[in-house]
Amino acid sequence: MAKTIFLTGATGYVGCHLAHRFLAEGHTVLALVRHKGGQSVQQRIATAVREVGPLSDETMVNLLAIPGTVEDSAQELSAALRAQFSDPIDEVWHSAAIFNFKERERPLVEATNIEGTRHMLDLTCQINPETPPRFIYISTAYCLGSEFNSAVPETIPQEVNAFRSIYEWSKHSAERLVDQYQQAQRLDVTIFRPSIVIGTPETAVLCNSGYYQVLTECRRLRSLLERNQGDAFDGNVQTRLQGNPGTPLNLVPIDFVVESMVYLAHCVDLAPNRTNLFNIVNERPPTIKEVHRALVSSLDMTGLKLVAPDQFEAEPMNQMEKVINRRIGFQAPYMHEQIHFSTDTFRQFVPQHILPPPQVNWRYMEQVNAIFLAQFEDD
Repeated sequence: MAKTIFLTGATGYVGCHLAHRFLAEGHTVLALVRHKGGQSVQQRIATAVREVGPLSDETMVNLLAIPGTVEDSAQELSAALRAQFSDPIDEVWHSAAIFNFKERERPLVEATNIEGTRHMLDLTCQINPETPPRFIYISTAYCLGSEFNSAVPETIPQEVNAFRSIYEWSKHSAERLVDQYQQAQRLDVTIFRPSIVIGTPETAVLCNSGYYQVLTECRRLRSLLERNQGDAFDGNVQTRLQGNPGTPLNLVPIDFVVESMVYLAHCVDLAPNRTNLFNIVNERPPTIKEVHRALVSSLDMTGLKLVAPDQFEAEPMNQMEKVINRRIGFQAPYMHEQIHFSTDTFRQFVPQHILPPPQVNWRYMEQVNAIFLAQFEDD
């Protein structure tokens, strides 16, 4: 049955894939889009969705941009929505977030990732209040900090203290907020926690966060040395990165993430009177060694070494190493900490014969890298 879905973060990497999938299934998508650049909000979202794949003009008619941001109050959001659309809303999917992680950015992160979630929850309670929409929050698998030596559970613990970044803190705080609203307002709530989302060998949509930021910085390092050394440069960068070769890096393809979320959203067995929560992760993740192998192969470089963080205490970083390790500071903890995830609840509803774990090895990563690096070929 066709639904009407209000979606935030629709121009982002996960959001545009969700919007494309919803439209392809025949749903109406109301996308919250901020004004940016010279394009109208409708042009921005239409461009983002069509980058995922072609859709007919008849299908694209069901895509409507609502101008605004999650920083707007629920009253402002409701006014913007009802100025263009008056029918009931079936589901609210909240995907918008910022990935800032430095302490000085805490006010911005809190305003967007936490208070923005509060605004969306308030909006959900206000629109068609007799039958509020389902509320689906897209969090992150890395929202419980570094306290869990065992697998990260599919629950919201009472207290978490040791966060790796303010981004993790903000996503955990937002989860707690969602759960509080569920209990107080009796909302039908689901939380999805994807890990580090990457593309597929068929995916042309580009992303500049997460793993791709590491790839970008390594490419920038190679280009800088090549420019400085000219013909003398042989591809040897002689640079150390924080990383443990044996550490699993939980890279999960975007198609697996979207398929999992849509499958669970259609699942009639989810309890509407409690917070449903799922880790959407790769149960067979590649190791840092495999990812590193694909990265240096894709960039045709040697001398990029993975070392434990304490090695820099014995032998301090040179200037080049300081720059690149600072630029990938957000990703650094995930490159040497052993982080595992429980998927018991996920697999209770999504058995492996329905959706098997993705197979991400170094050859797969080479193909993903090639798509991303192709955008720089004319540089």
